[in-house]
Amino acid sequence: MKQIYLSIGLMFGAGALQAGQFCELDGTEMFTCTLKGGTQGVEVCNAVWADGTKAAYGFFKSNGAVEKEILQDMATISASPWNGMGNFMSESVTFDGGGGYAYEVWWGSERAADATEMGGVNVLKDGAVIADIPCDAGSVNSDLSSLIELIDAAQ
Repeated sequence: MKQIYLSIGLMFGAGALQAGQFCELDGTEMFTCTLKGGTQGVEVCNAVWADGTKAAYGFFKSNGAVEKEILQDMATISASPWNGMGNFMSESVTFDGGGGYAYEVWWGSERAADATEMGGVNVLKDGAVIADIPCDAGSVNSDLSSLIELIDAAQ
């Protein structure tokens, strides 16, 4: 029921994209960014409003219309934490979209105080990347490492 309210609430919002547009009811954003010049956005959240231990993926337009929404048990989400090696840190989580499709949300940054954070969404079909959608520069806000910890605990 809360899932329905979340989707309905998003349809009535309009204007510029901002963090919390998809996860606004629970405030547990683990990743947010805008895409394609701010015309689209993606958010991943710890879906505390859902029964059980779940995470949510939302891909939406600037008017709030949700294009893709996935609510998935954390125990079944694929996660790739940073391996601790090299100067480039990166993490990702992958949601199962059904029908052979998956949506990998990723974050990365050089290990430097003034480094720019990067991120995006890779759309996969049967394991192969069919689309790579980068986040707009300066729009990435990520705490995927905390989500990965929750996923590991659920597994």
